[in-house]
Amino acid sequence: MDALTRPEALELTTDLTVGDGLQEMLAGALGALSRRASAAKCPAAEPVHRFRVGLRRLRSILSAFGEALPERERRAVADRLRAVGQRFGRTREWDVFLAQSVAPLRAAMPEEPALLDLERVARKARRQAMPPGDTLKSNLATIEEAIGEAGWLRRPGADQAETWEMPLRDYAGDLLGKRHKKLRKDVKRVDLADQAAFHQLRIRVKKLRYPSELLKSLFDDELAEDYLVRLVDLQDLMGRLNDARVGSALMRELALPPAAQYLLTGWMAREIATCHEHFPASARAFRRAEPFWQK
Repeated sequence: MDALTRPEALELTTDLTVGDGLQEMLAGALGALSRRASAAKCPAAEPVHRFRVGLRRLRSILSAFGEALPERERRAVADRLRAVGQRFGRTREWDVFLAQSVAPLRAAMPEEPALLDLERVARKARRQAMPPGDTLKSNLATIEEAIGEAGWLRRPGADQAETWEMPLRDYAGDLLGKRHKKLRKDVKRVDLADQAAFHQLRIRVKKLRYPSELLKSLFDDELAEDYLVRLVDLQDLMGRLNDARVGSALMRELALPPAAQYLLTGWMAREIATCHEHFPASARAFRRAEPFWQK
């Protein structure tokens, strides 16, 4: 079994080269995806979420090792992987809507008939959003095919050979440093009301979080943990704000009684206001985080 198909990746060690690290990280990401690929035609919320997270981690590896891979080929595979994730994107939006908005409202007012109707129509919308005739397992085959066909993931081209021989720890420190510097600057000045800027900031947070988690074993565990707590808190808060905004749009697609619309609109407005209120403190906490790769 070659490095790209092993079910588990070894913990990264400081003696690895960039090429070695790439193989280990891809092996771990593919192994994780294979364990989360349900064959159910209508998988539950958690398998869908875990599969999509696993796919984002795989895509983040391609992004993180961009300087060690041929650009055109890397982008082509990344686009194929993105398309797989998008097949379940709508399903995931309804799952979040049900978990983060409908469920807490139902718990607070279990006897409210309008909320029973809300849950019923939202669950129907979720079922209709599932890709027809598709499963997580069938999409795993597409992912494995895309990676398997990419021979440049297993051996460097002439232009990348020198990078593959670099110490992984040095490469990781440079990568994380650049992404941290950019995010630290952007998070200070972002306008949360600017949808395009907000979207780009969320992307930058993810592009720092995933490689930080994947590469942290090369550095001090305690410093890495403190840094990631702050980074994850920032991402979670921005995710909540995005979920509320998406939920508001989803609500408008449902034929709801006025009472349900009223309750849901109030819930979304409260969630958005709370996220706006807490964002400055979360952003400051991240900006004060000590980069763990510098020690």
